[in-house]
Amino acid sequence: MRLVRAVAALAALAALAGCGFKPMYAAGGNGALGPIAITEVKSKMGHALRTELARLLSNGGDGPTRRLEIEVVESVAGLGLRVDESSSRADLIAEAKYVLYDPAGQPLIRNSVVAVVTYDIPGPAYSAAAGQDDARERAGVMLAQRLRNDLIFRLERARRAPPQTQEPKAETAPAGPPAEPLGVPAARDTPGGLPQTVQPPQS
Repeated sequence: MRLVRAVAALAALAALAGCGFKPMYAAGGNGALGPIAITEVKSKMGHALRTELARLLSNGGDGPTRRLEIEVVESVAGLGLRVDESSSRADLIAEAKYVLYDPAGQPLIRNSVVAVVTYDIPGPAYSAAAGQDDARERAGVMLAQRLRNDLIFRLERARRAPPQTQEPKAETAPAGPPAEPLGVPAARDTPGGLPQTVQPPQS
């Protein structure tokens, strides 16, 4: 039964490929990111993130190179208290804040992704450094995958968005002479240079 399902799935993929279907993450497809230069990321987790992300983006296609800057922030929350009130497990909460710049140096996307990794703490007599280092590497890999997916999603959404058109501004009529107030006699210039008041006709 499994063999039949596998054959059917392969046949469906072949049919889609014949119709011009391309996976979203395939190089040259609609979701291709193009070449991206990743700047150095500090910390052990940052190194793992950058290494994994560079591997994921290695087939980004051709075109102008964009620049990606990443900042990693982490925190630890203890879980599962022992009798002596020490933690038996902990959550490593990692956040990668990133900015993608276009070839001209202008920011295109500014966002962040989060990953949570749980690790065991052997006991109060042992250091939690080994468990934390392993958790940091795993968190870095998770952040790289989520960051890459977030980039593809946002770039694809921006590509599909309709171009913004500016509404035409309403034309303003040129200002005329100020209107004379009602009920006030108008003053006119006379040949002698003195203003002459025009009295309204009496009924």
